[in-house]
Amino acid sequence: MSRVRRLASEVRQTFPGSDLSLWAAGATFFGVIGIAPLALVSLWAVGALVGHHTVNSAMDAAIGGLPGGHGTPAALRTLTSVALSMSWVQALVVLFPASLYGEGLRRAFVQMSSAPDTLTGWRGRVGLLGVAAVAPFLVLAVLASASYVGPLYDAGGWSLVWGIVVAFHIVWLTVSTALVGVFGLIGPGRLAWRPLLIGAFGTGSILAGFLQGFLLFLAIPIPWSAPFGGLPIVGAVSALALWLYLLHIMVLCGFRVTVALDEVRRPSAES
Repeated sequence: MSRVRRLASEVRQTFPGSDLSLWAAGATFFGVIGIAPLALVSLWAVGALVGHHTVNSAMDAAIGGLPGGHGTPAALRTLTSVALSMSWVQALVVLFPASLYGEGLRRAFVQMSSAPDTLTGWRGRVGLLGVAAVAPFLVLAVLASASYVGPLYDAGGWSLVWGIVVAFHIVWLTVSTALVGVFGLIGPGRLAWRPLLIGAFGTGSILAGFLQGFLLFLAIPIPWSAPFGGLPIVGAVSALALWLYLLHIMVLCGFRVTVALDEVRRPSAES
């Protein structure tokens, strides 16, 4: 209990407070630039591993369980088609804007840590490349489960409930594994393995629930363009940016708790 109280005190006393919105907004800006390229290169790599037909079939199964509003099915099919049509040269080029996401995350993480940092932008980009190397296998795990989970979502009733349970655990494991890389490779300083795993999988459980809530958001039959005079592109970009912003607030809070857990643990480990 004393260690828990020390952790809570450490987080409360060192949390950046109102500046959290600023750092989350900055990470969101870089995310808008880098997440789509990261998804493209991940799908391209999955296609190279298991074949284009397998990827298209799995994506169709996943889309079958998603709400059809807001152009989501068309957007996912276009993303998959573009990714699978890229050459290896195009995939290498796409890695550059994807790496910018790592820079944005590291600049935000620096504000959440007392660890000294130099060459922040370049270290963040290199760290993102490490995460990108693992991302195709995580995407493959999600797509492999789509043929089972998608029909459960489409069936409704208790099948839908079971589908949500299964999907939550799959997303939790994949997102948490990605966060181990994000916190460990992109974050400044060197975190011990135990705090890193606890922080990443704890944050991943919250994000998994948040992403399940995003499906409910997609099912709301109100056009995203309504607040913007009916402009569909502006509405879609604004809605997705808002969700990314909220997601990055959770990621930054999870990283700060992970750093605090590591700092609380160090004195006892050293003694």
